[in-house]
Amino acid sequence: MIPTLDQIVSRVEDPETPVVWLDPAIPDDLWAALPEALRIHGFEVFHIDAAADVADRDALMGRFDEFAPIPGQTTRDFESLRNCLLRMATGQPRGWAILFSNPDPLRQSDEAAFEELMEALEMVHESLYEIHVKSFKFVVRD
Repeated sequence: MIPTLDQIVSRVEDPETPVVWLDPAIPDDLWAALPEALRIHGFEVFHIDAAADVADRDALMGRFDEFAPIPGQTTRDFESLRNCLLRMATGQPRGWAILFSNPDPLRQSDEAAFEELMEALEMVHESLYEIHVKSFKFVVRD
């Protein structure tokens, strides 16, 4: 059963769920409506692969480098990415929602990078929620 937009937003708002997995069969119009729905609920949204597929670690880190307020803050490793995201997320009303619509190219070329990304984003969420009661969600269409 395909969830409604409200059900997806509720899952993103749940503080116990740092990673929200969505079925790849979710209709494109529902996925396209998600960023605005999350913004309405107080989340800042970053769509990792909105412009192009992310097929390797360099492309992934490059996307986050574009996202960082000062390019070069991620320095191409997950520890610096975590630190950068922790600094960025404290200013948002509810937190961040990081969307990844097609993780398959990355997972096929570098599963470890995908796993490290998930771990980094989960750690950021747990730290932010514990300290600032803000969320940092990873929403994956997979």
